[in-house]
Amino acid sequence: MIGISCPNFSLIPFDELLEEIRQDFELWEVVAELDHDLLGIEDRISYAQESYGMKFNIHGPIADMNIGSPSERLRKASIEELFRIICCCERLGIGCLTVHPGSAFAYGDDIKARVREATRQSLEEIDDRLQGSGLSVALENMPPASWSICHDAKELLSLISGTKIGICLDIGHAHIAGSTQSFLESDVPVINLHLHDNHGSSDEHLPLGSGNIDIESILRALGERYKGDFIIESRTLEEGLMSREILQEML
Repeated sequence: MIGISCPNFSLIPFDELLEEIRQDFELWEVVAELDHDLLGIEDRISYAQESYGMKFNIHGPIADMNIGSPSERLRKASIEELFRIICCCERLGIGCLTVHPGSAFAYGDDIKARVREATRQSLEEIDDRLQGSGLSVALENMPPASWSICHDAKELLSLISGTKIGICLDIGHAHIAGSTQSFLESDVPVINLHLHDNHGSSDEHLPLGSGNIDIESILRALGERYKGDFIIESRTLEEGLMSREILQEML
């Protein structure tokens, strides 16, 4: 199923945006922060599921969550918040929750080893929490930056090894990192897919066909291996609709 997602949607009241999105999309990956804090809109999502037949995936908070924080106290706070979101997802029957790996803000490369270690610990705790749950969690690959980890398949596989956690392959991020082939040639378990375009140097989140990513070739390479949803990450609803038209032709 083709869905839409955008962090900036979280600045718009849920009910107002729902009335627009449901006209064109049956699936919405909600970024669970700001005005879309999941515990605050749980009843609205339930209403949309029952009244409109809408389907939802969830993207964990981006701004204030760091599951790889070198501070154990702050790492635990992030995990506790994520566990509350997991409980909410389970009550709503959500199928997939995407999370970002830890971030090395401020200290960059000097603390990335610690961030990877803390991220691995958090993922093991998340995996333990998910035992017996119908919810799948996907760890997203990130664009290269002084603060980021998880740029290629090898690194993501090292962090989820031994768990049932899957991968959210962000095609735009992989293009900037030059790691697209590493994902296509590996046995990384891709369970969610983020689609947007760029020119290879920054995370522009352009409509499909507006940059230089060969989206169609990537989709062909994934082929039957990929069974999940196709989430268009757009800057606006209008650009999301532009991308949907192109994606439908590719599929």
